[in-house]
Amino acid sequence: MKVGTDIKYAASLIKKGKIVAMPTETVYGLAANALNAMAVARIFEMKERPTFDPLIVHISSIEQLETLFRKPISPYVYTLAEAFWPGPLTIVSTKTPEVPDLVTSGLSTVGVRMPSHPVAHQLIKQSEVPLAAPSANKFGRISPTMVSHVLKQNFKAEYILDGGISDYGIESTVVSVQENGIKILRQGAITEDDLVKYVEVLSSTDENEEVEKHAPGMLKSHYSPHKPLYIYNNENYNSFLPGTGFIIKENKDIGLPPGIKTIALSENGNMAEMAVKLFSAMHTMEDDENIKQIYIEAVPEEGIGKAIMDRVKKAAYNYMKS
Repeated sequence: MKVGTDIKYAASLIKKGKIVAMPTETVYGLAANALNAMAVARIFEMKERPTFDPLIVHISSIEQLETLFRKPISPYVYTLAEAFWPGPLTIVSTKTPEVPDLVTSGLSTVGVRMPSHPVAHQLIKQSEVPLAAPSANKFGRISPTMVSHVLKQNFKAEYILDGGISDYGIESTVVSVQENGIKILRQGAITEDDLVKYVEVLSSTDENEEVEKHAPGMLKSHYSPHKPLYIYNNENYNSFLPGTGFIIKENKDIGLPPGIKTIALSENGNMAEMAVKLFSAMHTMEDDENIKQIYIEAVPEEGIGKAIMDRVKKAAYNYMKS
């Protein structure tokens, strides 16, 4: 894949129905014209993504909502947009007929967000269409937060726009607009404490609800490395086998035995920094041929820690259940 910073060229590719990997403040995405069903189909094929998993649509202006959300658009949408856009919040509401069913996996709703990354914003603006852009990784694997993570996927995308390292490092918070408030479908950098300042937050999604099809990243297994990954649950460090990689919360000496590779997510326990470095640490461990299995230290499930542990639990799901 060709890598560069030419937004005008990337936009010309989008207009031709091509696929461009673009940076956002959350993770890198595979972008295509959201209103072009054939282009969207190429995203599904490239990612090896099942068509029951809907895509998020990215916009550069509030006016584009009228093409995507059925009227009358809920006032909650505008309240949230004013508070959190551009930024890592996806709002799910009833879609218009202009949005292809493939984008929404046949659902009557579509998830929309306005990214704050200047490269993504300009790409959408110059493409003159909203962009469907799921994460630029194979389905179910670790999300990419820099160009090198995209390149290792060996996609046949026409271009990668290089926008540096993602600011947040985890995918957007996803909320669904209801008649009397909103429901959180996926945890992200914008927390429930942030949202309740502006709208009523109804009960968050729990594991017993069948919401998998309403938003991406809702499956029990997701974000997984190719190597076994386990959540550290206070076992004796001396039980770690040779070839173990350990992703720890903060940079401090915890008395590990020799030969255990560690990556600290933060220098001093800053949770936002942990989120930014989470997927990158997983990629580093996955790419190290000397690492055979990975452990990751749990973080408190409060604030953005809920989003971090959502990703960690899903990344470890297939390995922890066996």
